[in-house]
Amino acid sequence: MVSPLILEATVKYVILLLNTEASQQLSEADGQAWYGEIGAWYEKNGGGSGKLAETGYQLAPSAAARTVRASGVTDGPFMETKEALGGYSVLETDTIEEAVEIAKTWPGVDRGLMTIEVRPVIEM
Repeated sequence: MVSPLILEATVKYVILLLNTEASQQLSEADGQAWYGEIGAWYEKNGGGSGKLAETGYQLAPSAAARTVRASGVTDGPFMETKEALGGYSVLETDTIEEAVEIAKTWPGVDRGLMTIEVRPVIEM
C-alpha cells in the first residue's frame, strides 16, 4: 500500500498549540495584547503565508475535559504537565519544513508562551 503522504504534492499539517506555564502567568492586559497578536496572525491567513487551510480552534481548559479509558470515564485529564493543548490550526503546505517555518511565526513562540507541535494529517 502506498502512503497517502506520497500521493499528494500538498499535504495538510496540524499545528498543535500547547500553552506553557509562561502563558498562564500573563497579566490580563498582556494576555489581551497577546490575543490581539493571535487575531492578527489569523487575519493574515497564517502569518502572511497564505497556507492556512482551516481557521483555528481554541480548546476549553482541560478541567472541562472527560478522559475515557478502559477503566472508565473521569473528569479532566488528571495529568501533571507543564504544557497543555490549547488549540490547533491546519496548514496546507508542500513540506513539513514549510509548515514548521509558518508555525515559528505563531505569536508568543519566540517569547516562550507557546510550544507548537507540527504533524502531518492523514485523511481517513
